[in-house]
Order: sequence, then C-alpha cells, then structure tokens
Amino acid sequence: MKEQIAKSAFWIVWSRGGIQTLSFLSTILVARLLRPEDYGIVAMAGVWTFTVSFVTEMGLGATIVQFPDLEDRELNTCFWVSMGVAALGYLALYVGAPAIGAWFAAPMVSDVMRVGGLAVPLTAVRIVPDGLLRKRLALDKVSQAEMASKIASIPVVVGLAWIGAGAWALVIGVLVLRLVEAVLLFWFTRWCPGFRIGSSRLRSLIHFSANLFGNRLCVRLYQQADALILGKISGKVILGYFSMAKGLALIPVEKISGMVNQLASPVMANLQTDRTDMRAVFFRTLRLVSCITFPVCVGMALVAPDLIRVALTDKWAPIVPLFQVLCGYALIRSLDVFMPRVLMARYRTTFLLRYGMGLCIVMPVAFYAGVVSQGAMGVAIAWLLVYPVVVISLARETLRELETKWTTMLEQLRVAAGSTVVMAGVVLTLQWMMPDSTLWERTVRLFVTSGIGATVYGFGVFWRGGLVVAELKEVLQWVLRPRRLAPVPAASITPQATTKGPWVGIER
Repeated sequence: MKEQIAKSAFWIVWSRGGIQTLSFLSTILVARLLRPEDYGIVAMAGVWTFTVSFVTEMGLGATIVQFPDLEDRELNTCFWVSMGVAALGYLALYVGAPAIGAWFAAPMVSDVMRVGGLAVPLTAVRIVPDGLLRKRLALDKVSQAEMASKIASIPVVVGLAWIGAGAWALVIGVLVLRLVEAVLLFWFTRWCPGFRIGSSRLRSLIHFSANLFGNRLCVRLYQQADALILGKISGKVILGYFSMAKGLALIPVEKISGMVNQLASPVMANLQTDRTDMRAVFFRTLRLVSCITFPVCVGMALVAPDLIRVALTDKWAPIVPLFQVLCGYALIRSLDVFMPRVLMARYRTTFLLRYGMGLCIVMPVAFYAGVVSQGAMGVAIAWLLVYPVVVISLARETLRELETKWTTMLEQLRVAAGSTVVMAGVVLTLQWMMPDSTLWERTVRLFVTSGIGATVYGFGVFWRGGLVVAELKEVLQWVLRPRRLAPVPAASITPQATTKGPWVGIER
C-alpha cells in the first residue's frame, strides 16, 4: 500500500500543481475580462446545480470505496440509481429555472441553470468508475483524468471570455471539464454498466450511503446558503465580490487538503479495523497539511492588499477585507476536512448525518444575521466565528473514535503554528518599512514580503520540526521519484491485518 500511495502522491502533486498553476493564471485572466455581475449570476445558478449534483451522488462513491469485494450487480445498482436521480434532478432544475430567476430578480439565471444543469448527469455518470479507481488506490489514473479535463476546459473558458461571452464562458467550461473527465475515467477502469442489479447486503449499503448522502446534502446546503442569502438581500454585484474572495481564500483547502484527502479516504477505508494505524495516519496527515496550509492562509491574508490589486486590478479592491477574514476560515477548514474520513471508515455515518443537520440549521441563521448587520462582511465573520464552534463536536467525536486526547492532536500543530507566528511578524515588519503608493511599489513589496516570509517559515520548520522534517523529506522523495508498479487488482484491496513500516502503520 505504501508503494501505491507513493505512486499516487507523485501524480497527484505534479498534475494538481501544474494544472492548478494554469488554472490560477486563467482565473486571473478571466477575472480581468469578465465583470463581477457575471460571477454573481453563475454563483446564483450554482447554488442549485451544485446542490442537485451532490444529491445524485447519494454517497455512492464513498460506499464503493468503503465496502470490500463489491459484485458487478452492486456496481450496476449504484450506476443506474445515480443516473435515475440525475435525470430527475435535471428535469427539476429545467422546470424550476424561471421561478428561481424571478426570485433572484435576474432573468439570465434561468438560462444559465438550464444549460449549466447538464453538469448534473455528467457528474453522475462518473461516480462508479471514479470510485473503483479510488478503491484500488489508482489515484494516478484519477489525476490524469482531472489533468486532461482541466487542460481541455481552460482554453474554452479563456476563449469565450475573450470574445465577450460573459457568464457563458464559465458555464460552458464546466460542462467541457465534466464530459472529458467522465470519458477518461471509463477508459481507465475498462468498466461498463450492465443491467443485472441487486445485492445480498443491500440494507447495509443503503444505510451507509443514505446517511452519508444526508450529511453531504446538508453540507452542500449550508455551504451554498451564504450565496443564496447574500444574493437575495444584497444583489449580484456584492455576491460576485464575495464569491471571488471566498474562492481565492479556499485555494489551500481545495488544492492542498483536497489532494491529501484523495489518499485519506481509501487508506482509512483499508485500515477500518485498526484504530492504532488510523490514529497514526491521521496525526501524520495533520502535521504535514498544517505545515503547508498555515503559512499559506496566514500569508495570503497578510499580503492581500498588494496581492488583490496587483493580480486582479483595482476593480476587485473591495474584496480585500472579505478575503482576509475568509482566509482565517480557510485555515480551520483545511484541517477539519480529514475528520469525517475517520468516522466514515468506522461506519459512523449516523453521527455525520446529525452533524451536517446541525450545521444546516446554525450556519444559515448566522449568515442571515451577518447580512442584515454588516452585509457581505457579516457573512465572512459568521464563517470565521460560528463555524469553528460547531466543528468542535466533530473533532471531539473523531478523537473519541481514535481513542486519543485534544492535547495530543494540538501537539501535531505546534511546529506549523509557531513558525507561522514568526513569519507573520517578519512580513508585517517588512510591510511597515516598504512604500506602497504606486502599483510598482506594491508589486515589489508583494514579492519581497512573500519571498522573505516563506524563507523565514522554512527555516523555522527545519529548526523546530524534528519528526515533521523527516516526514516532509519522505514525501518529497515520493514526489520526485515515483515508483513504477503493476496495477493493483480490485480484489486485492480489502481490509487486512497490517504490519508496521516507515509510513507509520499502513504498510501491508
């Protein structure tokens, strides 16, 4: 398993790193070409299309990863159920689009929903092949599919934005991405759906997937509630600003924690019977991820006044305070995304459902109160102050399942937190000393503070790191020197006894 993880890590890092660099540059270019209103319209429609897409998944992808020795009949059942729900979901979007556009007082939202809603069946069709590849820890193939789909969609988005297509550039880009990704996933798995359905353990599969689906639906609803409430009360322009700020702030979560999460789900599923090994893997994940997300989130917040104006021009300057506050939320989010993986591996989906329902109740109330009192900034503050309070219950249950303590978990963050504090002090001092009255001076200050801050942080980690430094070196070896392995048969990926190895507790 360690060797398969090393191979997957190589592909995940290099594919995501290269493609996300291109994606970031294209985002900057597209943001210069489009208006905040265009992003606001897409965000209004996305509240509904993304939610329906999550409904069609129904937790089936995670069920495929979690349950060992799935039969063809069970895979066929997952495929046809998801496609049936997707068809009904798209029909509901198509019929309800005019009413939603009228509710937002933005008629174009209706057309965007009807076209963009095609992403729903394109998302559903990939659930089974994607789950099979992840179950086999063949994440190199998943990364290759994601890489090819990104490469195909970026020129489409930039080209349409260049010719003045407005919001349609973002909509068509998503559809191209989903289509290319689905085709490649089927190609890599060599799996085709059949018509024989059913399962001898259907009740267990339904219970697991239904609870997980309920949790994910609640998560999607509360995560989209900020855009729904803000767009209704403040309008599409303010929502466009907020969407851009939130999207940029969550880059560490989506790109860094998201990459690690790809490995965490199948690894935890394979270690579901061994708490000791799960605990070791969980803590190691926290140490490694915090060493990256802590300085990135804090650093982005500190250099935001220069970063936004230099990269996106002055028309996006109003998002600077929003972006800084949301960077604090992103730091917390970059750590809590791993906790549900532990509970899923231990079949604790009932708790996850209750936790999602709690967030679905608390967060919209906090968003509404924030919008009424302080507009978009009030929503950002709700993410920063209210969300962490609710997350405490998730962390407590995760630690209880791993049979460990709060102090032990917090100790894993010590090196990253201490080095980040030192880095922040250096960056603030440099900003105070350097001028910022012109664009050129802001650009120079941005690169100087970012470079020196990163250097100071690196020295801090290697000076105080100890175990973290050794772990970073090992992961770096994986990234630079991939291991060429024979494909892992699906039948071999089953929970088995583990023996200790250099990757603490997960080498078979």
